[in-house]
Amino acid sequence: MGYLAQHLKNVVKKTTVTPKKIQSGPIYDIRYKSDTATKTRYLVLALNIYPYTGGADDKLLHCLDMDALPFRDVKLVLKESDGVKMVDVKGVQYMEINIPDGRENLQFYQKRVAAITRQIKGVYKTLKLNKMSKVEVCDYDFTKVVDPATSKKYGIQALRE
Repeated sequence: MGYLAQHLKNVVKKTTVTPKKIQSGPIYDIRYKSDTATKTRYLVLALNIYPYTGGADDKLLHCLDMDALPFRDVKLVLKESDGVKMVDVKGVQYMEINIPDGRENLQFYQKRVAAITRQIKGVYKTLKLNKMSKVEVCDYDFTKVVDPATSKKYGIQALRE
């Protein structure tokens, strides 16, 4: 079952950015052109851009496809990450998941991302930056996904206000 429509209801606002501006943490609505892709539109949680250096032809976005990700797993990813934070995109504040850096990133991948990809086939995607035709960063309302205690613990409600 696809969860795209349910997740799109939680998107408060969007801002168009270039693929070069993609970072770890935000949720992106991406239009994708590829011969091997199963769809042309992806709502994804960005985990990592690799390799860090090089041109757009070489870079890949490692992400979780929100269409295959139920709300309970979004909550688990949020709990295993470093919470949420606000980022500025073109003068507008957006909420994103604070994906750990360095060694903590490896532990985050091994513990939470690996567990989710074992449970849900097809949730993990690697998308080439040069195949993206439109990228929109989404302000996702995490208060609709997590319980009040988790929202309070990570300060989600306070950041939303």
